[in-house]
Parts: sequence; structure tokens; C-alpha cells
Amino acid sequence: MMAHAGKPVTSKNFIGREKELALIMEYLKLGQSIVLVAPRRFGKTSLVLEVLQRIQKQGLYTAFVDIFTNPGMDMLSANITGEVLKNHKLNLQFHKAKTSALELIKNVKLKAVLNDFEFIAGFADKDRNDWELIAESIDFVDAFSKRHNRKMVCAYDEFGDITKFDKNDELVKLFRSKIQQHKNSTYIFSGSYESVMQAMFVTRVSPFYRMARIVHLSYLEKDALVRHLQHRFREEGINCGKDFPRQIAAITHCHPYYAQLAFQQTILYKALYKKIPSSNELLQQIIAVEKDYLEKVWEDVYTRRDHVLTLKALAHGSENIYGRLKTTKINVARALKNLEGMGLVFRKENGQPFISDPIFNQWIIQTTT
Repeated sequence: MMAHAGKPVTSKNFIGREKELALIMEYLKLGQSIVLVAPRRFGKTSLVLEVLQRIQKQGLYTAFVDIFTNPGMDMLSANITGEVLKNHKLNLQFHKAKTSALELIKNVKLKAVLNDFEFIAGFADKDRNDWELIAESIDFVDAFSKRHNRKMVCAYDEFGDITKFDKNDELVKLFRSKIQQHKNSTYIFSGSYESVMQAMFVTRVSPFYRMARIVHLSYLEKDALVRHLQHRFREEGINCGKDFPRQIAAITHCHPYYAQLAFQQTILYKALYKKIPSSNELLQQIIAVEKDYLEKVWEDVYTRRDHVLTLKALAHGSENIYGRLKTTKINVARALKNLEGMGLVFRKENGQPFISDPIFNQWIIQTTT
């Protein structure tokens, strides 16, 4: 964990997740691709990067492609290709030369690659066919690793966003048709919108049905988080005692992003007021910092009366929610299913639903009742 919140973390700043790491690593060793699903800001990217870092230390090739950051298929193709070339430290040379056929040919190291994978020269062609280029790039992951006799683990982060490139799911089908033929590569698909990811990987008619094992990411393990917070506060020279890290765990419900934010806000509060905040002061600071985000989440559900009433009821507890909403004349079961699909609602082991974002839960209580 670092003093800034919201950025992926790895190595010494990575907290817990040992069970998830062990499970994912075992799947990958078996050559089994996986799907990692969780709401945004649950630490998916950090977990994926940690897995790739450990895999790389075992001598395997790795690639990490963030679908969300690519505005078009041409850039997506280039990023896939560049990530593969990074294994031979050729990615910077490729990105610098990809718009010039002359530069590609002049670069001795890249020229050696071009001899095996001529499609790369297509990046410098103004009349290129983007569909052909993306098809070649997808296959490049497996072909490059096979060419160099190394296994490859390729991660596609925020894979659900791939639907933005075409509304007919042709690109999704292209990925499936290519990847299912790959023998030398294993894949990690991660995504934030559970409904989209389930539509791709879970239903019988989905293009990736039964191709990958699904791993749902939940909150951090409490003891691991508390130990980490204690260590980080000591590093910052802040004497907060043993109870304060546990209070942070309680406030945030061990939510990865909010735990980061609580740590950051504690440091700021200490610098400004020469003391650590109380639990309630820290909670109010977090709500204030997250105000715009929380209002946007509420705005996204506000047009649905059943969603609004269900979330308000859940904010005050999930016990007997069906009975408490009986007079509202809404389909509670359907509303809960929709909210689960949006990643806004989780279920406990006993099946009871609850709002997955603990700060959003508190915000609803304080501002909508």
C-alpha cells in the first residue's frame, strides 16, 4: 500500500490475496485460463500484475493489455504486439518505429522479428485492414512464445470493455476463435461489470463458455490488512496504536481501495492537525473525498425505482428485506439480481444480500434518508 490511492500495487505494497494467488497460479500451471471478476477498485489489476510478476520470475513470457485504455482497434493491436515484444525488450523500439516502414526496416533487432512475423510491417501501412491486423496480433501472443519455446501468460484487463469496439460481438468471437487454438499460451481475463463478463463466459450461448475458470474477487483478509497497516504506519513514523488499523478495517470492510484511501487520509489528517482522526472523522473524510464518485454511482441507478428502493433498504440492513419492501410493489428478487450483475450487491454465505461498497452504503444512509 502506498500513500496515494487508486493505483495498482505489487511486490512489498501488495496486501494478502494469498489464497487467490495460490489458486490462480495453480490454474495457470495447469494451462487453464481464468476469468477474474469483481467490481471496479477491488484490486483486480494489482492481483493480475502480481501474478504476472511471479510468473515472469519462473521464466515464462508475460503480456498485460488494458482494454479500457485503448480507444480503437488499431491501438489495441499495437498494444498487444508491443506487450509481446516487451519480453525481448523491443516494445519501445516497436512503438517508436511502427508508423514508419523505413524505421521498421532500419531497426536491426526489429528486422529480425519482421522476418518471422511480417504482419508487423502492416502497422506502417496507412491503408491497412484493422481487422486483419487485430487478428494477427491476437495470434502473435501464441506464435511468438512458440517461436522462442517459452510458455506465455497473457492478461486482458477490463476485457468486458471489448464490446465498445463493435456492437455485434464480432471482435469477441474473433478473440475466441483465435485463442481456443492456442497451445503455448494461457490467458487471464479480468473485468468489472459482472453482467457483461458473465454474458461472455458463463451462459451457454456465450462465446467463451467453459473456456476459462471463473474466480470472484472479494475483500482483503482482515488480519493481513491490519498487519500491513501497522507496518506502513510505523514506516511513516505515525504512532497510532494497535486499535486504529483495526478501526480502518472495520470502516472500509477491508475494501482494497478504501483501505488505501483511509491510509492516505490518515497521513494528511496527521500532517494538518498533528493527531490521527477518530473513526467517524476518517469516515467523513473518505465520504467527502469520494463525493463525486458516489453521486455518479447513485445517478446511474436513480432512474430505476426498484433499484433505488432496494439499495435504500439494504443500506439499513439486509434482514427481512423482502418483508420490509413488501408494500413497495416492486420485484425485489429481480432488483437484487440486477444490482448483483452491476457489482453493487454481494451475498453473504447464508445468501443475505448487502451493498458491496461500504462507503456507498454509508453515503446512502447519510444523504438519501
